[in-house]
Amino acid sequence: MKFAIFTQDERVYLPIPIGIVADARPEDIACIVLCPPMSTHGGKWKGLRKHLAVFRLQGAFIMAWRIFAAKIFPLLGIRPSDRKYWTIAEIGKAHNVPTYHVPLLKSSQLQDILEKHPADLLISVSCPQIIRPDVLNHFKHGGVNVHSGDLPKYRGLMPTFWTLYHEEKQTGVTVHYLGDKLDNGEILLQKKLEVTDDDTWDSLILKTKTEAGSLLLEVIDQCAEGRIDPQPNPDDESTYFSFPTAEDARTFRARGKKMF
Repeated sequence: MKFAIFTQDERVYLPIPIGIVADARPEDIACIVLCPPMSTHGGKWKGLRKHLAVFRLQGAFIMAWRIFAAKIFPLLGIRPSDRKYWTIAEIGKAHNVPTYHVPLLKSSQLQDILEKHPADLLISVSCPQIIRPDVLNHFKHGGVNVHSGDLPKYRGLMPTFWTLYHEEKQTGVTVHYLGDKLDNGEILLQKKLEVTDDDTWDSLILKTKTEAGSLLLEVIDQCAEGRIDPQPNPDDESTYFSFPTAEDARTFRARGKKMF
């Protein structure tokens, strides 16, 4: 069964789950579609301002250094110590998977890509743009998304931040169908993860993204073998959170939580 991966050109966390999937099923990936990483936030500069308000200078410096390392270190032959690949483009090159940078999903460019590389299933991994029905119609089995939260709770953006903010002792990683609203599709697979007192936003992201790769592989197998068993993702039990504000970040720190 062929699948296409829709994601963003993020170079810190997303190469982890996508690398896990690509290493296990390289021959089944029809293509990888990369959107700009800040397109969720209305563009690069608006996104940077939002992130700076939450991460502050120290956190922003850590993220900037990691992004810089992912760009420069491959040219120097230095391999990452905490994962196998620096970038998603590197994953595509390693496995001969066609990889495309697509600024807008509502474009003729994407339609041409999907016609050139037909697939049975769309997999969204932190795709920052809305995937419309006319895109999903290209896929026999529709589309699935992997979410770093314990759905139906913590729908929306930065679920790991909000999990720590609310001092949860447990979180989850959820693979679900793409629905008509954000994170509201039926649940296909879910795994609970412990949240420890030592967890930071960064460490929890690493936990959930690593688990995401394994869960996606299991869902791909279930889909290929006709073993999909969708479960409800009830709206009346859901919570939704947007990107945190500077005030949210101050409360987060006042509760003893850390980004890194």
